[in-house]
Formats: sequence, structure tokens, C-alpha cells
Amino acid sequence: MKKFETLAEIIIKEKSGSWFFWFLLLFIPYANMFSIFFLSNLTLASKIKSKKDKSYYYLPFTKKEIMLYTYLFLILIISSTTLLVEPEKLTFILIFSTAIFSIATLSASFGLDNFAITIIFLILDGILTSFGELNFGSNFNPYLLISPTTQGNVFLSAIFSIALLYFAYKSYTGGESYVKN
Repeated sequence: MKKFETLAEIIIKEKSGSWFFWFLLLFIPYANMFSIFFLSNLTLASKIKSKKDKSYYYLPFTKKEIMLYTYLFLILIISSTTLLVEPEKLTFILIFSTAIFSIATLSASFGLDNFAITIIFLILDGILTSFGELNFGSNFNPYLLISPTTQGNVFLSAIFSIALLYFAYKSYTGGESYVKN
């Protein structure tokens, strides 16, 4: 628990002004999704993209711990504010934030722009969910079942987001606990 607290303190101190702004937006319904998008991109992916995640390795953190603790920190912040503002949307918001965090981390791990890739994902998601319907028939669109924004089936959407998180974890850790300097 001490390591988690240390990493959370480092994350908050590094960008306290922007964290405060995005945290306040979490309390405003409809603006909170915008805030979740940016918080999900700012936790780990922006550090990977700018190669500043290596500063964590000088502390006693493994890559696995960094991935786990930054994800838990994000989920803790988002779920605590969601429970206060819109508790009925907690499951939806957790699935959405997990998907965005995962896609941002995946793209940054491959050296791509995490903000651009998550925006492209949301645009593609919007396009794919505009076709068809959830009812089985000639217009059935199976993507509606797993979409993190539509969540036609909450269980399948959660499985999809968790699978994205697993792939992000594997791509970030790369099979090694520490970075070789």
C-alpha cells in the first residue's frame, strides 16, 4: 500500500494544476466523460509517450506495479466522484475509462500519439455503432454488444475493456519487470 500511495502522490504533484481542473470536471454531469477521457490519457500514456515513465524506475517500482497502480489510481479517482455525482452510471463509466486508458497505453507503448489514437477510436466507435441494431435480424450489429460507449451488453463490454487492458499491460511490461538502462 505504501508504494501505491507514493506513486499516487508523485502523479498528483507532477501535474497538480491540470489534475485539479480535470478532477473538478468529474463533478459536473456530461462534462465528466470529457474529463475521464483526459484523465485516462494523462495517467500513464502521456508519461510513456514523453519517455518520462523511466523516472519511476529509479524508484522501487516495477513496470507491472506502475501499470497496476496508475490504473487503480485512475479507477479510484473516477469511481469515487461518480459515486457522489451519478452512482447509477458507475458501471458504464468504469468500462469506458478502462477502454480509454487501455487504448491510450497501448498506443503510447507502440510509440504512437495516445490522444490522437483514442480520438480516432472514439470516432470509429461512433461510426460503427451508428449502423444496425441490437436485435438479431438482418440489421444486427455485433459491435454494439462490446462497444465501450454504447455497451449493448454490459458484460461483453466489460470483457472487451478488460481484454484491452490485458493487451495494454502486456505491451507496456513487455515481459520484463524493470527497464534495462
